[in-house]
Amino acid sequence: MNDTLLLGPTSLGEFVPVSVRGIHRKRMPVKEVRGGQTASFALKKMRRNQIRKGMVMLATSETPVACWEFEGDILVLHHPTTISTKYQAMVHCGSSKQTASIISMNKEHLRTGDKAKCLFRFIKNPEYLRPGTRMVFREGRTKAVGNVTKIFPHVPGAFPHGSKPKMAAVQHSHPPLGGGGHGRGKGR
Repeated sequence: MNDTLLLGPTSLGEFVPVSVRGIHRKRMPVKEVRGGQTASFALKKMRRNQIRKGMVMLATSETPVACWEFEGDILVLHHPTTISTKYQAMVHCGSSKQTASIISMNKEHLRTGDKAKCLFRFIKNPEYLRPGTRMVFREGRTKAVGNVTKIFPHVPGAFPHGSKPKMAAVQHSHPPLGGGGHGRGKGR
């Protein structure tokens, strides 16, 4: 308790220092927890909307790095058709669970039983991954397993190649709600 730890990555890929005010295990206050144990932490100066699933808390002595893109060796356990670049599925890796897209791979197509080295890009937020971590890649009946072989560190303020800042994607010209549109209804 009263330790300072790093919490992250944020949506910008940063790790912010947080102070632990209290720790609970099974609804009972405790003074410490160990790796692999489940616990609840009361953090000073943190609002609930600043925390998301998949974030990690690490010692301040570490220099954690978030990544948008990572490379992994995968084995396709089952897929009804073929997998090619731009295919998107849920990646489970450590505490992270997020949709990722295949950017490139060392084969043109993947089918059930195929192995490949793939470059993945997370869709929504950068994540904290470590090389050697096991991963599961799934979507519907599609299932693949593998290992993270390499991460490409996120540079704060930069975006993964081929993408734009999220605010730039919001600038669309839509007619105002309630009139002027060419929809079927009489305004909304």
